[in-house]
Amino acid sequence: MKKVLPLAIAAALVAPAAAMADATVFGKVHMIVQDYDNGSDSVWSTDSVFSRVGVKGSEDLGDGLKAVYHLEFGVNPDASGGLSNRNQFVGLAGGFGTFLAGRHDTPLKMSQGKFDEFGDLPWGDITRVMPGEDRLGNVLAYVSPNLSGLTIVGAAVAGERGDNQSAANSDLTGLFDHYSIAGLYSNGPIFASLAYNGYDTGNLHVSDPSTTPATDVDLSGYSPSILRATFVWDGGNWQAGAMYSKMSTDDLSGDDVTSWGLSGHFMVTANDKVKAQYLSGDAPVYKVSDLLDQADLVGSFSPDINITGGDDQVDMWIIGYEHAFSKRTYVHVGYTSYSQDSIADDQSAFFGGLVHSF
Repeated sequence: MKKVLPLAIAAALVAPAAAMADATVFGKVHMIVQDYDNGSDSVWSTDSVFSRVGVKGSEDLGDGLKAVYHLEFGVNPDASGGLSNRNQFVGLAGGFGTFLAGRHDTPLKMSQGKFDEFGDLPWGDITRVMPGEDRLGNVLAYVSPNLSGLTIVGAAVAGERGDNQSAANSDLTGLFDHYSIAGLYSNGPIFASLAYNGYDTGNLHVSDPSTTPATDVDLSGYSPSILRATFVWDGGNWQAGAMYSKMSTDDLSGDDVTSWGLSGHFMVTANDKVKAQYLSGDAPVYKVSDLLDQADLVGSFSPDINITGGDDQVDMWIIGYEHAFSKRTYVHVGYTSYSQDSIADDQSAFFGGLVHSF
């Protein structure tokens, strides 16, 4: 089960109550067997689903101050290849809160709490419908102390591109070229959050190769943004959640887009869970780089965020069953269906998997 914790709790993950002199190795291996059907072909596959390994720890610096670190890498037991970067940071934690620097999920992404019942699955994760599921580099983040259940989390993302660079978008020279902020409230059965992301396209110019000669397309001066609200109620042996997202594209990728979703699960026994999720949006989600490619534009954007736009209704629903052998090992099966107005055939997937965390 994917445990998506607020960034405010991340400090606790790397800074346990007892100061550690040695590093702790951790990770997760998640393998699935999947039958994916796009309407014309049905293909079986065996896949690794965001398996990972990492090391974390902390050092007591005295006077209530700790140094914390977390280095996490993606691995793929199903294929050859090197490590990929996940959350990796170093920071200082104390009574003032926590400061982190490195690569990390944005506060908006972390604000989902435990809403996503099918996180990480190729056909199930909310990233297919909800924009803003971003893990970015160049992050400077601050986590406030817990204020009677409320934690404020903010992150600044530097674009690191000056006017003298040959990159497609320049004039991103500040610490706050892009930013994310979230308010997270957790008290008893209630988790609620409100988050906002803001982006600056800088002096973004891309080349349109469909013309002869290639013409310059000016995409500078746009300020897309995302507002997301999440609510989750934990009823003990059941849970229910709701999420609403609105992306203002500022005409960068079309009209403003709203997305929403419902999720929940019911514990049949102490080790068996039935879960379901439904997501709907005005348009699918793409990486900015993919969106530029779709428009026959060759360029880049810092950072390569998940963005949505246009008028192309999407709907995705998922049902699943999970059995836990222990706190660290479980098996699961499920079925998901995805539809998009511009695609004639619905896409579906039946999956089963084994997960072990260490």
